[in-house]
Amino acid sequence: AAVLKGPKAEVRSMIPRLIRSGRQALCLQSFYTAGPKEVRAWTIMKGTLAPQAAGVIHTDFERGFIKAEVCAFDDFKALHQGQPSMAKVKEAGKYRQEGKTYMMQEGDIVVFMHNVTASKKK
Repeated sequence: AAVLKGPKAEVRSMIPRLIRSGRQALCLQSFYTAGPKEVRAWTIMKGTLAPQAAGVIHTDFERGFIKAEVCAFDDFKALHQGQPSMAKVKEAGKYRQEGKTYMMQEGDIVVFMHNVTASKKK
């Protein structure tokens, strides 16, 4: 493989910077959900409340919203000690329950609690 020299040696992709700028200009942010099989990022508008964020996953989650169990990604990263678990985060008191008025923050890791009963047939 050839090694670049001169001004092209410092060339980096502009795509990540373009994505960050676009997300900022459109007032977008992400939150995460995690389960035993999958971790997923969801995109929402800044200022979105927890029930509406839950509705991005499924409309039933918004309709039957009870609470959100939340921790910040940075807290999880600092405390998890390589374990795919919230145990250390909970021990440190960084795992909290939030209600319908909670405004979602960039990088929240969330478990939504909901309860939807079957709608009655007319």
